[in-house]
Amino acid sequence: MTNAQLKSKIMRRVYATWLWNRSKPVLFLQLPLMIVFLAIQHEYVAFRAVASNTLNSLNSPSSVFNYAVSAFQTAEPLVVFLAAAIGLFAVLALNSMARNVIALSKKEISLPVRIDK
Repeated sequence: MTNAQLKSKIMRRVYATWLWNRSKPVLFLQLPLMIVFLAIQHEYVAFRAVASNTLNSLNSPSSVFNYAVSAFQTAEPLVVFLAAAIGLFAVLALNSMARNVIALSKKEISLPVRIDK
């Protein structure tokens, strides 16, 4: 194994460990809370009925917008709160994961490895 291959292998492990440590709050805090909110919302919302109504409104972007607005206007406050909380946690989790992946891709491999000649 050459030094370049060894360096590449070590850096992959370093970056994987760094990514895992940066992703822990997302995995252990945000995603479980999102699952809890989904479980609570499951008691109040018939997801099959919502999905079939949504599929019927996919004719144009304006019909999807009108459907979403009317659905939130007629929903109970708890359902709206849970939907907003789930959406917020989903956006925060995706944002955190995207930030970590972007930061990982911008890092340069710079270990003080001596190259044998």
